[in-house]
Amino acid sequence: MGYLYLFCVALMFSFGGTCVKLISPYFSASFITFFRFFVGVMWLLLLKLTLRQHFRRDFKKALFTLGGWILFGAAAKWMAYLTENYALSRGVSYGNIVTQPAQTIFLTVTSVFLFKEKLPPRKIFCILLCICGVLCISLNGRSLEVFFQEHVVLTGLFVLSGMCAGAHVLSQKMIADRMDIIDSNLSIFAVSALLSAIPLAGPVSTGALAGLRPDLPCILAILAFGFITGMGFYLNARAIPLVPFYMVPVIQSTMAVFSITWGVLFFHERITPYIIGGTLMFMTGLIGLQIKAR
Repeated sequence: MGYLYLFCVALMFSFGGTCVKLISPYFSASFITFFRFFVGVMWLLLLKLTLRQHFRRDFKKALFTLGGWILFGAAAKWMAYLTENYALSRGVSYGNIVTQPAQTIFLTVTSVFLFKEKLPPRKIFCILLCICGVLCISLNGRSLEVFFQEHVVLTGLFVLSGMCAGAHVLSQKMIADRMDIIDSNLSIFAVSALLSAIPLAGPVSTGALAGLRPDLPCILAILAFGFITGMGFYLNARAIPLVPFYMVPVIQSTMAVFSITWGVLFFHERITPYIIGGTLMFMTGLIGLQIKAR
């Protein structure tokens, strides 16, 4: 079941760019981010109701004790989705495949400084392989001059998104043993929803939503995006204890292949050998970073 969960997570998250492309004609990245968290919380609450799972008696105490990490994770995830959604709405639908290697590199480097883990030459090589893959995808055969004029901002946003997502993973690691899976995600995403709602107060009060009539694909994408967010992280947390840890990034990296496929099928986006080669490079680097040397 663990492998099935991970495959479902990879498939679900691969539709992130598709959802943003369907929603962005009507709503800005800030609204998309809020919808993603808010609807995600609704799906998680529905899951708790379906499972008939009550909040633990020490839930309030856990919130108070772990409040700092919850706030840190919520702020990090808010920034991760805000930057990712902004870049996706202005770039290709598969652009967020860059965030995964950025997140992995961030976590690897962070583990060295915070948890005193070793960084052997093999891991350094894998990090360089990930970086080369990201550069290959970002440049996509263009000259450095053209890249810095047109695309460096979007690539930088995706990298920043990956780093912020890594910070969110760090917060999850710190509270994983002291809080239920659903409750921890609920807590973080609820705070993220509140944080993402603050910048919307001004635009909403000045009539930014007046006259908007989103079509059915947009509405369905909003619901699906929230489902992906809420259920995706739940399934991922359920899967990790059931499979060898090195298999997690192996299966998750298939998200890049799915994302590129949806971009071609739904939006007729052009795929070049640079995109394919860069994807293979960083997928290899991701797998290498997670496999422990014997």
